[in-house]
Amino acid sequence: MNPDIFHFPNIGFFISDILNKYMRLFFTSHLVLFLISSCSSQKTIIDQYPLPENNKELVKEHGLEYLNIYANLENINSPETKDWLSKQDTIVHNYYANNGFEEYSKQLDYVNKTFNPGYYWLKNSDDAYYYWGDNDSTQVLYRRYRITNELKPIYSATYDKTVHFYQPNKEGTMFILFVSDDEGDYLQVIDIASQKILFETAKDMNSQQVSYAVWANQKQIVFTGWPNPDNSKNSYLALGDISTGSIKKIFSGDDIMGYNEEHFLRPNIRYGSDVLQAILVSGSESYNGFNTSMKTVGSNNPSWKQVMFEKDSVLYYPKERNGDMYFLRYKNGQKNLIKTTIDNISDPSKDNVIFRPEEDYIITSYAVSNTNIYVITSKYGIEHKAYAINKNNDVTLLELDYPATGLRFYSHDSSLGTITLLQSSWKENYVFIDVDDSLNITVNDEVTRKTPQEFKNIRTEIIEVISYDGTMVPMTIIKPNNFVSTNAKKAIITVYGSYGISIESYYSMAILDFVKQGNVFAIAHVRGGSEKGLKWYTDAIKENKKHSWKDLLACSQYLKDNGYTDKDKLGVYFSSAGGVTAGMAINEDPEMYKASVGEIPLLNPLRLGYQKNFNASDNDYDFGTKSTLEGLNSLLSLDPVYNLQENRLYPNTLIINGEIDELIPVYDGAKYIAFLQNQSVNSDRTFLLDVIKDGGHGLDTDVATQKAMFFFNKEL
Repeated sequence: MNPDIFHFPNIGFFISDILNKYMRLFFTSHLVLFLISSCSSQKTIIDQYPLPENNKELVKEHGLEYLNIYANLENINSPETKDWLSKQDTIVHNYYANNGFEEYSKQLDYVNKTFNPGYYWLKNSDDAYYYWGDNDSTQVLYRRYRITNELKPIYSATYDKTVHFYQPNKEGTMFILFVSDDEGDYLQVIDIASQKILFETAKDMNSQQVSYAVWANQKQIVFTGWPNPDNSKNSYLALGDISTGSIKKIFSGDDIMGYNEEHFLRPNIRYGSDVLQAILVSGSESYNGFNTSMKTVGSNNPSWKQVMFEKDSVLYYPKERNGDMYFLRYKNGQKNLIKTTIDNISDPSKDNVIFRPEEDYIITSYAVSNTNIYVITSKYGIEHKAYAINKNNDVTLLELDYPATGLRFYSHDSSLGTITLLQSSWKENYVFIDVDDSLNITVNDEVTRKTPQEFKNIRTEIIEVISYDGTMVPMTIIKPNNFVSTNAKKAIITVYGSYGISIESYYSMAILDFVKQGNVFAIAHVRGGSEKGLKWYTDAIKENKKHSWKDLLACSQYLKDNGYTDKDKLGVYFSSAGGVTAGMAINEDPEMYKASVGEIPLLNPLRLGYQKNFNASDNDYDFGTKSTLEGLNSLLSLDPVYNLQENRLYPNTLIINGEIDELIPVYDGAKYIAFLQNQSVNSDRTFLLDVIKDGGHGLDTDVATQKAMFFFNKEL
């Protein structure tokens, strides 16, 4: 958007409003007809797939043997693998072109832009808030003052630079910027008034962990560095002096006993505080932590003290304010919000519990401002509440519209008075809510996104399904207001079930369009997430991982038995570690689903531990490690690729991978698709591999979801 429009707000927004009204009328009256006609045409059958050689490697570990199929595809740089991937690329692009994906995507993008304010990435400082907007040639950073409402563009970046991260300082006079260009990845500090670059690193940073840079005070920043820009091994903390431009390494993995190449360090400090924390991030959700004084970091031998250990069950990153530490800790299987001193973090007997959730609710997250502590709780990962706790430990329920869904902290800082909440639901677009230190609540209309009226005639319901062992599994069902079971069309069920992560509601125009056509979209809140607390998570790890996929199968069967879909019109949708859950459900009952789509899915966790430059530690606790016999047996039992069976008819499948995914290698989905294509010689099933060029683990969600919904519309 051109920033000049803000000089003529009445004219600019008046014209924009008129155009939008007509465009919305046009869109909503024509989109569904277009989508139904474009997605219901006869599918294009692929005559022949390029079948790679299947080199089966016999692997021996801990006295066991297993066959690693398509071992040759693990070498993604071999000429043969590159040629095969190139042919897959041709196949999937022809599929999109021949079936009308481009027009489908354009229509969704058009309405998305029509209802989208065009601003994003909100941040706060003492007296202003910041957000980005795009115009034809640049990305523009804006600042709006809270009291005067004055808006100014304060920085612009051309599109040959990728902005990964930014953070204003407390006073709003400077901001940290992490960017990439053709020469590399680097960190800068920019003065807002003069636009001068006050500080800059060499262009050898690591863009995979770009957000680990923090303001220590008005003169110094602390950031994570890596000797090797291609991976996160041997990380260190560096102190950047803005006035001199100097960079000093102040703490590294070499200083920590037991540090390994799968760990990395992350700085944590409240702006202006003397307490600097170095958090040793690992695959666990409880970390080791070290503290030092900012007074010592300039010396040649700063004094670091370990104050937090993995065994202490402190979850993720504690937050410091005026010498007190705030964090979440499990007590009797329940997350509680704790206040204690720095020296007592490792002594649970001295915890001051300042918030316990009510029955059936769990704490999902918390935030610290300079005045209050905020907590979000969740029932089954679906219904949310938000509370504020003042300095007297009085608890106040924030005055939001309840029942609330999709509630999370978006922008917060323990040195600032205002926090920003983000709220969304499966049928309502993103709403940004500012809460000041007096608990005044304001919707930030400039960045809040609107929902087309056509997509509001949709409702959600929450039910519980009996799983194979009698466990009650929550499931969210999204359907049209006028849905009746006798008119069921297609249905998609999505799942995750790993790492104790609940599936939070989110807004997707592509999903809502699918539902508006008379279809159903369901979310199975299976074991392995944390919808019902810690035990819900730990009941589905390693040898008990089967609970996740059996819960999914129970929810899937419920949809068929209760008139939500025709028996041959059900698809399964999954991403990342959800690939283990969905992949094994498909292996157990491939006839349950007519189609499946995986976005950057983990389908071959058994082999991840063998790969260089890939960190498998995140998977050790959930799935197991090849380093032990017990862990290897667990991996063998839950690996979707290893457990594929020949001569079975698998669902139509689309796998979307990132070419440079830092968490899941390309070969993972490639091996899965290679096997399916080899079984599809005498069938009319569609098996596609879509590798996104330069894509990492965080793909463009809108595009990936559009591809998924398009595929389901065609193949169900």
